Amino acid sequence: MGIEQSIAVRFLKAKRRNSLVSLISVLAVGGVGLGVAALIVVLAVLDGFETNLKNKLLGLSAHVSVYRSGANITDWEEVTRAIKTVPGVRSALPFIQGQVMVSGGSGASGIVLIGLDPAASVSGGFFDPLNMSPEGVANLTQRPMKTPYPSFGEDEAEEEYLPEDPPEVGPQAGPEAAGSSEGLSEGLLSSEAGLESETQAGGEEEEPERPILVGRELGYILGVGVLSPVRVISPFGRVTPIGQRSPLTRFFKVAGTFQANYYDYDSKLAFTTIDEAQSILGLKPGEVSFIEVKVDDIYRADRIHQAIIDVLGPDYWGRDWMQMNLSLFSALKLEQAAMFVCLTLIILVAAFNIASTLIMMVTEKTRDIAILKAMGATSRQIRKIFTLQGLLVGAVGTLGGLIVGVSLCLILERYEFISLPPEIYLTNTLPVELRWPQVAAITVVSMLISYLATVYPAKQAAGFDPVEAIRYE
Repeated sequence: MGIEQSIAVRFLKAKRRNSLVSLISVLAVGGVGLGVAALIVVLAVLDGFETNLKNKLLGLSAHVSVYRSGANITDWEEVTRAIKTVPGVRSALPFIQGQVMVSGGSGASGIVLIGLDPAASVSGGFFDPLNMSPEGVANLTQRPMKTPYPSFGEDEAEEEYLPEDPPEVGPQAGPEAAGSSEGLSEGLLSSEAGLESETQAGGEEEEPERPILVGRELGYILGVGVLSPVRVISPFGRVTPIGQRSPLTRFFKVAGTFQANYYDYDSKLAFTTIDEAQSILGLKPGEVSFIEVKVDDIYRADRIHQAIIDVLGPDYWGRDWMQMNLSLFSALKLEQAAMFVCLTLIILVAAFNIASTLIMMVTEKTRDIAILKAMGATSRQIRKIFTLQGLLVGAVGTLGGLIVGVSLCLILERYEFISLPPEIYLTNTLPVELRWPQVAAITVVSMLISYLATVYPAKQAAGFDPVEAIRYE
């Protein structure tokens, strides 16, 4: 240990004639530690929310969406094959999307109806984040549909595993869907259920089972359950003789429900097959709205997006998840920056305490400084002594803050004792993600502020004239 370091440590350990100096030193250490710990915990929580939100959104939406300029995609099989040749593409699925009105037993709501290819969506892992039962997904293709509720024997009716009072079909559903009250009660679970009939131009025909998957919250809004009938009203109906489109109404049966734990998805999305979506949304057979692409590395989505457009040609365009969620993630980054600045002010306040401590210590150690200079100590050495004193105070506070902050983060991450409503925050516990480069940056900032707090007091100490300092001793 050099002479400067040795003297700096002795000055810190020495008993103070003025107890106020010791108190300010303790406050300085505590302030630095509190600021560092608060920065680590708050930024780790914000990073956890950002990662959780990113995973939820990217689990339910496309990494890259590919569209055809000015028209729907008609040759989507060929387009998906071409997209899959691009390095980094994990899957490419065709989708149809449109806004419709849906009504059920006790309510109605405007939703986004999405048509998909069931087999390709299952193999591509589309349903994985939706928390759906396999029976609900199978109901998209199997006829008659089957209830996903368990059966415990032939003597027990499956009605026991659904709500006691099945939702009544209101006036909006029409006589075609309602039938008799007895038929409706049985129809919620029976394969002979469903919609009795629909009056066609050529006579009476049995209504086919058209599957639709709805979110849990949407099911509550509509008052429907699995295998309940719902009416879907689309503005993309048939063209009338006068050249206008009339709304098109079709009856669907709830094939299953999903729970993405994201209210906007659970209350505003519904899925059906591509064929049914083409029919209700007025698309021609073989047409789709866009191709949803999943990639291996989400942070290379912009480059993969450009490579896809290069392969498909100028008739196609697309958007990656960064462009689609630019405002959301920009707001999160801005919030992180704002919190960093606000909490750094705590360290800055502690830095003023460090400066106050050193200024009072310089005044208290005037005689010692004069003696050191009389013995041959240079101004540079005196400056270094007091600079090291301030850095030692900042280092102790920073180390304490690091231990407290990292420990709190690890405890929150391991035990998850803070619960949150998943419908609002997309997670049922407080998310924490500790990023070590960020912790290192906080440490550097804390030590830099501590150093800057020593500049003026150290300069004042170095400028003392030893003759003047000991004249009245």
